[in-house]
Amino acid sequence: MPESLVTCRALSKTYVTPSGGIEALHSVDASFSLGEITAVVGASGSGKSTLLRALAGLDRPTTGDLLVGGHDIGAAAPAELRHHRRERATYVSQKAADNFIPHLTVSEHAEASPEEAARLLADFGLGHRLDSKAIELSGGEQARAAFALALARGTPLVVADEPTAELDRDSAGQLLAAIRSHAGAGVAFVVATHDPDVIAVADRVLRLDRGRVVSEGEAVVLRAGAGPAVDEGAAVVGWARGVSKSYRRGPDTIHAVRDVNLELRRGEIAVLLGRSGSGKSTLLTLLAGWQPPDTGEARFFGGEREPSELPWAELSFLPQRFGLLPELSVRENVEYPARLLGTLEEHGSAVERLLDELGLAELADRPPNETSIGQQQRAALARALVLGPAVLLADEPTSHQDAGWRDAVWQLLLQAAAEGTTCLVATHEEEAAQYATRLLRVAEGTLVDGG
Repeated sequence: MPESLVTCRALSKTYVTPSGGIEALHSVDASFSLGEITAVVGASGSGKSTLLRALAGLDRPTTGDLLVGGHDIGAAAPAELRHHRRERATYVSQKAADNFIPHLTVSEHAEASPEEAARLLADFGLGHRLDSKAIELSGGEQARAAFALALARGTPLVVADEPTAELDRDSAGQLLAAIRSHAGAGVAFVVATHDPDVIAVADRVLRLDRGRVVSEGEAVVLRAGAGPAVDEGAAVVGWARGVSKSYRRGPDTIHAVRDVNLELRRGEIAVLLGRSGSGKSTLLTLLAGWQPPDTGEARFFGGEREPSELPWAELSFLPQRFGLLPELSVRENVEYPARLLGTLEEHGSAVERLLDELGLAELADRPPNETSIGQQQRAALARALVLGPAVLLADEPTSHQDAGWRDAVWQLLLQAAAEGTTCLVATHEEEAAQYATRLLRVAEGTLVDGG
């Protein structure tokens, strides 16, 4: 029998918020052993992240016992908690950028174990990014770098929240191989995930539902279905011609987007498929007018209008970082575009429909930070769609969703397309191809294939 490292007995956690108490965990009994990989699964908001934060010593349980290596972390003094976070447990946040101190380079994050960190970063294909800051990395590169740095710390417990959410399958495979290897060397991994590949390598699965441990059931499978038929005669609503974008990184020039030509037609779902770091996000920001191209141009609606001139009702952008306003409730964030336009009464029914279809109605009066990352992502999608925009640009809109909600998001995008919204969706998830009217593959900043 593997040696037990962590024991939870009747572990509960209730958050006290301005909108009332939120019971995130209820009487959880669980144990986690050295050399074992445990996948913690469940729908968004089921308590996965709360459990991981408790194991890492970032949140104290409200009641119950939490023992790590024989030490009672739940009742530990602040100095003992700091020792736990330094010596026993490493936490990897599901928001990759949150794992970094913005003004430090990647290598400066690893001063305690520079040689091991450099080796692991090279294994993850990031040996050339040691002198880069997190903001200079793509979302996928941030995720890989954060996990490499976490492994380099050498703690007996690693808790990782959705570590593959922003990774394409090849990059995720590298990460899973590293987990398996380090587990074989005796590290205990507790991984919150929606990813079936992560579940496949796990030794055990702990399933949560509304903060409670439940018996294992069948996974919800993404329903296969074809996207709407392509209408070759549909009007062109936007285009990019010869668009390129490069960045300077020290003495090097990074060609993020290279001479891209693209047309978007009314009511289509164009899926931009590529690995992390391939240029997908940069291309979307160029089309959204968030930054100018070095060469070429992007135009909409007859070629007369630049994207930066377009209001929310005509061009809507869902970025990977969501951009929800923390001082507003979930409902107020969804309503925000309609309030700016002065049409809240007209769009009130759309607000209610989106909150309901995306499972946000019961959370509508909470601020975003009182909801899970998956729920925040769905709230940002609802905000992007509330005005029924002519064009929607969506960057990895399902990256933090379990299989059931991933399906719901795609069904909502199909519905929007059927009502006339042109959708351009950037993703690394190959399964998205089944929903596309047009598939665009991107590699090293270049459109290389379509279907």
